[in-house]
Amino acid sequence: MFIKNEQDLLKFIKYSPVVIILMMTLLINIYIYIQNEQNFKKDLDIYKKNYIESNKKLIMFQVEKVYKDIQRKRANLELELEKEIKARVQEALSIIKNLHKKYSHLPKEELINIIKETLRDIRFNENRGYFYLAEPNGKILLHPASPNYENKNISKEKNEDGIYFYTNVINHFKTNDKYIGYIKAIKPNAGKKKYDKFTYLEIYKPLNIIVGTGEYKDSFTKKIQDYIIKEHIQNVRYGKNGYIFIFDYDGYQLAHVKKEYIGKQRINLVDSSGFMITKEIIKQAKKGSGFISYIGSIMPETKKPAFKTTYIKGVEDWQWAIGSGFYNLDLLKYLEVKKEELRKMNNESLINTLTFSLILTTILISLAFYISNILKNFFNIYHTKINNQIKANRKKDMLLYQQSKMASMGEMLGNIAHQWRQPLSSISTIASGSKIQKELNILKEEEFIKGMDTIVSTTKHLSQTIDDFREFFNPDKTVKQVNTQDIYDKAIQLVSARLSTKEITLKSQVDKVTITTFENELLQALINILNNAIDAFENKTQKDKLISFLIKYEKQCKIPNCNMKECEQGKEGYLSILIQDNAGGIEEQNLNKIFDVYFTTKHKSQGTGIGLYMTYEIINKHLKGFISVENKKITYNNKEFLGAKFTIYLPIRN
Repeated sequence: MFIKNEQDLLKFIKYSPVVIILMMTLLINIYIYIQNEQNFKKDLDIYKKNYIESNKKLIMFQVEKVYKDIQRKRANLELELEKEIKARVQEALSIIKNLHKKYSHLPKEELINIIKETLRDIRFNENRGYFYLAEPNGKILLHPASPNYENKNISKEKNEDGIYFYTNVINHFKTNDKYIGYIKAIKPNAGKKKYDKFTYLEIYKPLNIIVGTGEYKDSFTKKIQDYIIKEHIQNVRYGKNGYIFIFDYDGYQLAHVKKEYIGKQRINLVDSSGFMITKEIIKQAKKGSGFISYIGSIMPETKKPAFKTTYIKGVEDWQWAIGSGFYNLDLLKYLEVKKEELRKMNNESLINTLTFSLILTTILISLAFYISNILKNFFNIYHTKINNQIKANRKKDMLLYQQSKMASMGEMLGNIAHQWRQPLSSISTIASGSKIQKELNILKEEEFIKGMDTIVSTTKHLSQTIDDFREFFNPDKTVKQVNTQDIYDKAIQLVSARLSTKEITLKSQVDKVTITTFENELLQALINILNNAIDAFENKTQKDKLISFLIKYEKQCKIPNCNMKECEQGKEGYLSILIQDNAGGIEEQNLNKIFDVYFTTKHKSQGTGIGLYMTYEIINKHLKGFISVENKKITYNNKEFLGAKFTIYLPIRN
């Protein structure tokens, strides 16, 4: 310790606050700096998260907007289709009216032939559209796509479902002049497969002929799709790199910022990490909608691949995957700008903090010097009182130690008396018997020798007893290696006489372990606990008296919620010593006081209250262990008893 005298202490009082203030200032500034750095990283994370979330919302909005446009167009599909083919029929009717007016003088059959040949070669909707003529009874007059139907009555023909499909049309025109609906028809150059065809028919009453045309729904849908892509999707741009792309479920590119991709099948498109871009886009579209991430094939701003987060939405009946995304490079540029802004703010904050802490430190140091001078004056006043108090405490500690020593000595003298009583009685009996036999002249030599041998062996036992007790009172406090079996044997030897006198059964189990410790101090602690257990049977009428003495080796400390620093030092394990009696236990209100100095439940003439206190001091302070006491039930001779249980834990540090 660097404080060796009072002058050192005064210097410490004077300068330690200054050092503490400087250290605290330094630590606070370091803490603020670290906190600023942590906040800096958190703010960057927040900016990153907000950027990602806002861009996710943006691309989602763009894709959902396109999706709604498609839905709206699709909802109006039949209305637009009806409007278009109705306009075509009106064109045909206009032609028929003009021809009828021009050739009204001709017979009806010739006039109809002129009308047929005039309309026959008219085509529209990319050559899919044409006009056909029929009579209300079902006779076909003109059918440019299938001339073999001409002059043929199809009123009795059935469709693939076995229904007379033209019968409905015939019945319809009995009460109406117009017909709108779907029929199944073979598309030119498309094999024998029949497609849904939207048809519009109108009767020209002056000649009693039906004029009609139609459009295949899938063809018109394709037309609408192409229109939506070209007019509403292909040209969508937002920000520097925002655009909309579309794949069909076969992997064909329908829309993209790079026009050379359009029309190509890109089903096997893969990024540099092996991610199957097109397949995963289609997979996500079939699920409905969601986000995916990959390395995009091109970033418009750089014309190079870049990491991309994309929102995908599927149009199931059209088998489209619509998507749009944002690039990681944009995020990095955004974060770099925000990083510079935050760094500038943090630097300004740090300069302000350092300036303030410097001013505050100066004030506190001045105040510390002022207070230290006041403390110096008070120190001189209380110096004498403190020394006097220290002397008084030392006297008190010495008195306490002497009391403990005398108490232990008194108990040990009682144990010596118990140990010697039987051997002395044997010696007295042999001596007096030999004397009487000598006086009566009946003493035999072999009996005399046998008696003398018994006296010699008994006196050796008494001498050994003296050596055992003298070893116990040996003031030597050196650390040495001892075996747990030796500790147990010595402890029991010192109290064996009392155990016999009180008719107490000892139940023991000892794990043989070598430990390094203060042997005599550990013995004193164990003797105190054993004597306390023996005393507990005083004035008890029970016949079944038991003391359980267990010494166990533990690999780990088993103290609940242990906060004992010494547990960390028990690298070789732990020694647990359990001593329990069946004498009824300790009253609950006394359990927390049992280790207090001068506390005893015995009569003043029988106890001093320092035995267990010294035991606690030895175990916890001298041996760096742990001791506790509790009331615990124990079974003996098939009966259950309550008793006091002392638990000792000692870390093994060989």
